[in-house]
Amino acid sequence: MRERLQAGGQLHPTQHQDVTDALLAGRREPLWEPGGKREKKVQVFPDQFATWFGMELATGGRAAGLLFPRIEPSAVPAVVDGDRALDEDDFMSGATEDRYPDHFGLAPGINGGGDLARAAVADRLAALPHHQVVLGHDVQANADFLAKLVGHLVIA
Repeated sequence: MRERLQAGGQLHPTQHQDVTDALLAGRREPLWEPGGKREKKVQVFPDQFATWFGMELATGGRAAGLLFPRIEPSAVPAVVDGDRALDEDDFMSGATEDRYPDHFGLAPGINGGGDLARAAVADRLAALPHHQVVLGHDVQANADFLAKLVGHLVIA
């Protein structure tokens, strides 16, 4: 990504300049908004997953389980103890939904599909296996661990 940016590649216009500067400088530590509530993330266009990273985008999918990840830079990927369940923060909903805010007021009242739809989805997802996992910064170790873990899940 750094090489693409140095060659003039552009990220999504919502990309915070601090994140772009960190990428250009080769820094990989998390950057936080003031107050530490949210991490500043890299913002890419969907087509960049294919053109920059060689990743084919899926057009659909079926859930076989839920993974709740935690990232610790030096961690060895593993399933960790704990009982994590879905909650309201796992859905794109609410008046202050920060992932897709309604800046232009074009979608008033849209609330992540609505309360009934969200409850139906939550009920179906709650019936699936849940795993809390810790992942590190070793991408290959994470990929190997996740492939093995999800290999045991069966799509119903």
